[in-house]
Amino acid sequence: PEGWRAEEIGALLEQEGVVVSAGEFVRAVRAGSSDFGFVLDRPAGASPSLEGFLFPDTYQFDQRSDANLVIAIMLQNFGNQISEGVRNKLSATGRTLYEAVTLASIVEREAVAPDERELIAGVYTKRLSIGMYLQSDPTVQYAKGYDASLGKWWNPMLQEEAITVASPYNTFLNPGLPPGPICNPGLASLMAAIEPTETEYLFFYHKGDGTHAFAATYEEHLR
Repeated sequence: PEGWRAEEIGALLEQEGVVVSAGEFVRAVRAGSSDFGFVLDRPAGASPSLEGFLFPDTYQFDQRSDANLVIAIMLQNFGNQISEGVRNKLSATGRTLYEAVTLASIVEREAVAPDERELIAGVYTKRLSIGMYLQSDPTVQYAKGYDASLGKWWNPMLQEEAITVASPYNTFLNPGLPPGPICNPGLASLMAAIEPTETEYLFFYHKGDGTHAFAATYEEHLR
């Protein structure tokens, strides 16, 4: 599924008997790969993790497959999706593929209604262009990680956690994009990050039905 983090993918693969253990898969993801040029397009000092590039799709695997083989198949699929046309559109943005995937991963976790992806990407692009903090809840959720007491990932962010979760991924505390993707986005979110809607909106608020209310000013956002 779109929007899962590596640990969730690993757990599913173990459950289905594709890999021996989720831990083996996650360790391989974090170790990285040098076999695909697109995963090397990242800032100096960035994590070698393949988070963000494990392309969401339907796959057929042998039982008890080697984790590195499973990852290679997912990466090959990602590379196949990034056509020359997509690369040309990305080049026109001046953003690297790694930056686009990082932004797409936030859009993937924020967007519920498919037709809002480009607009949500536009809000974040607007914020980046004026030096405004992204302040994205999913980046804090990613930094929080697994909640053993609840037995799940992606627990809702409490208001105080915006300033108490100390992590470079916390976009309430750190300007710009996080150091890397926070999940593995699908092609629709990646394209939204590459071709966002140009907008004056700087804020959006989840209305509880899967859609958001968008606002250009903080006062309007509060209303």
